Amino acid sequence: MYKSGQHVLNKGLSPFSRILLGSITGLFGVVMILIAPEMSKPIGIYVFGAFCLIIFVMCITTGKLRNYLGRVIGLTAFGLSIWYLLGQLGSGELISSKRSEPSIFNAILFFFAFGFPGIWFAIKGKFSINSDR
Repeated sequence: MYKSGQHVLNKGLSPFSRILLGSITGLFGVVMILIAPEMSKPIGIYVFGAFCLIIFVMCITTGKLRNYLGRVIGLTAFGLSIWYLLGQLGSGELISSKRSEPSIFNAILFFFAFGFPGIWFAIKGKFSINSDR
């Protein structure tokens, strides 16, 4: 059962899922870039818009370009998780009173949910431990 599950995961998203995810992230990217000039600090909005457009391009391409962009997204997730964790270690509470507020605990959860898988994918190119490469 483990091998058959890994085989399905290694095939990636279905065409429908890629089209849906790509359409939504492409729309988000365009909207973010269009509204950014009206913001007081537009650089963050531009960066998020570019990130969404990278996901869009990754969803509509195949082969080496998709693999490269996936690694860029993985590295970005890892970098953001480290930045969040270091920021909270410097001045954050251990556990916040509300689940939605920043804390060291939330930063650790974010690292294990997004940062660790992101760097794993960036290095290995797959989420599988038993890679067929």
